[in-house]
Amino acid sequence: MKKLYTIGHNVRLAALLLLISFFPAKSFTGSYFDTGESSINLITESYQVNTKDTLLVGIEFKLSPGWHTYWKNPGDSGEGATIKWDLPPGFKASDILWPGPERIPVDPLMTYGYEDKALLLTKIETPEQFSGPVTISAKVNWLTCKHICIPQEGEVDITLMKGSKTIGKFATKLKEIALTIPKNFPTPSRVTEINEKIFLQFEKEGSSNISEAYFFPNEYGLISYVKDQKLETNDNSFSLQLDPAEVRVETNKLEGVLKLKIDETEEFYKLDLPLEGASGSPILAMSLLTGIVFAFLGGIILNAMPCVFPILSIKILGFIEQSQGSKEKLIQHGLIFSAGVLTTFLAISWLLIFLRASGEAIGWGYQLQSPWVVSILIYLFVAIGIVFMSNIVLGSSLANFGSLAKNRNDLLSSFFTGVLAVIVASPCTAPFMGPALGLALLQPGLKSILIFLALGIGFSLPYLMLSIYPQLLSRLPKPGEWMQTFKQIMAFPMWAAALWLAWVLSAQVNMQSVFAVLIGALLIALALWLMEKTQSSDRLIRRITVLFSLGLMIFSIWLIPLNQDEDSSNLRNEVNNFSALKLSSLRSEKKAIFVNFTADWCITCKVNEAIALDQDNVKKLLREKDIVYLKADWTRKDPEIASVLARYGRTGVPLYLLFPPVGAPTILPELLTEDLLLDFLNEIN
Repeated sequence: MKKLYTIGHNVRLAALLLLISFFPAKSFTGSYFDTGESSINLITESYQVNTKDTLLVGIEFKLSPGWHTYWKNPGDSGEGATIKWDLPPGFKASDILWPGPERIPVDPLMTYGYEDKALLLTKIETPEQFSGPVTISAKVNWLTCKHICIPQEGEVDITLMKGSKTIGKFATKLKEIALTIPKNFPTPSRVTEINEKIFLQFEKEGSSNISEAYFFPNEYGLISYVKDQKLETNDNSFSLQLDPAEVRVETNKLEGVLKLKIDETEEFYKLDLPLEGASGSPILAMSLLTGIVFAFLGGIILNAMPCVFPILSIKILGFIEQSQGSKEKLIQHGLIFSAGVLTTFLAISWLLIFLRASGEAIGWGYQLQSPWVVSILIYLFVAIGIVFMSNIVLGSSLANFGSLAKNRNDLLSSFFTGVLAVIVASPCTAPFMGPALGLALLQPGLKSILIFLALGIGFSLPYLMLSIYPQLLSRLPKPGEWMQTFKQIMAFPMWAAALWLAWVLSAQVNMQSVFAVLIGALLIALALWLMEKTQSSDRLIRRITVLFSLGLMIFSIWLIPLNQDEDSSNLRNEVNNFSALKLSSLRSEKKAIFVNFTADWCITCKVNEAIALDQDNVKKLLREKDIVYLKADWTRKDPEIASVLARYGRTGVPLYLLFPPVGAPTILPELLTEDLLLDFLNEIN
């Protein structure tokens, strides 16, 4: 099966025909795919394989003279190849086994990859039982570059017979490449950071002569790619001095590949070493402390972010009603509210750690990428607004959810108010939060949890302080008739939040699904109205009404779309939609670039766009300076965007990157103003 996929969205037919005209028709088999600048071939050590066996296969790249493709970490620019396998049931594919890369200078940048040719290996494991013949296919994406970069994509496949493995014509080539896969370093080694320099130190094996050494990091943001690495050798050891990256991701270890030239022979070794400070202790200790402080400060500021406004109305009602109670009762409410906040932050941190361990690309606010979660929140805000607007007294079985009960002094109500506060606040990223959460999701479980706890403590601290020091509430009016009016006014922010979430949902699913959720919200309203109308009826009627209302609510939940609509994003025709390949291509052309990482569910992002990015002066300056504006929309789950965010130590939006034509990008503040953005743009030559 042979396909050529066009990278991009909504490409017009004329453009597609023009693109095809550049590629002459080629004759190829199912295992071979040719684009003109490069070709791929799926090869195997044997065309026969048995049960419970391991088969070595490879994607062989052949590039036209002067062209190159990239390693898994492409360096300053580019994107490594990806392989998506389509295998028979029970068959399993390993991760890509990458051969050692080469340095490919693209002045003034340094990239890592392969020139002329490359062979990426994969091990295929067969199940205990299968029937032959079987077909395995691979969908391959790669970037081919010379003076420009061209995204390539194709599918290749081979058919395997069932039987004992035989030595095929590619077996020798595959085994030779397998020998070049980086292996463990044979002697003791360590990595230390001293005075903003990183030192790799190794013991020599025998009397070998090491004339060249170079370290290729696995991840972006560890070391500088363009600065020289200094080799020092003596009789029994050698060391390599590295410069840290300008935009650095905090980590407690150094992973990558070490290339050595030993007695005129090139060898590649994989390294995974703990990163230590001059004292011998992990340098992460200070970084972890900084992350905790940043998380604490970010949690405090998070209370003032626009996405938290809906829940502030619930807090305000609580302040007013509890201000007349005893001090002990107020403190209890403050502590219980804080417990709800901390419990929810802990739950989110554990879930993030679990998803990260399972290979998911996740980040802060990730739950609003789920149509199911967004729909539930729509129902919740509609219900809160109706309860605020009416005189509903929910039964004891429902009375303890959030602050919806008439008896708002109930402690469990304060707990669930804390839970709800975190759920609503999660789409926002306050100042200091971005670096802290980026650090949290790069660290082992316990350290990650400590940062989330600090965030929760900061978030709940203002409410707790008002509870401990009730004199701060002295300016609030005493409870009276005005409370009913105030409560009704507070219904409107709830419904406004529901409308906003419906807009978020419209970017994730089709309009039929949005309409179904709106019908569900109407049924929720009907259920609550019925419960209000029968509050004074006899017990039987009340029970029948409650059961019927619960049935309506369950049916409303059944209406929720479980999956994102694959075509919904195609409704948008953004000229400058972000992709890593597009960014790499623009960087190779030495273009100035502004990248806006945003999402419809991120109110902070939308406020920044309204007061800064969408202003005429900003648009005019972007045009005058020929700065390309890329918009990375993370409304729907996008592993590519999550990966780029991680490169810059972030796990949530907003993030703003300003790339000069040459050099490293500038990370802009998370809260923008028009003047601030203009100042940054004016620095671009």
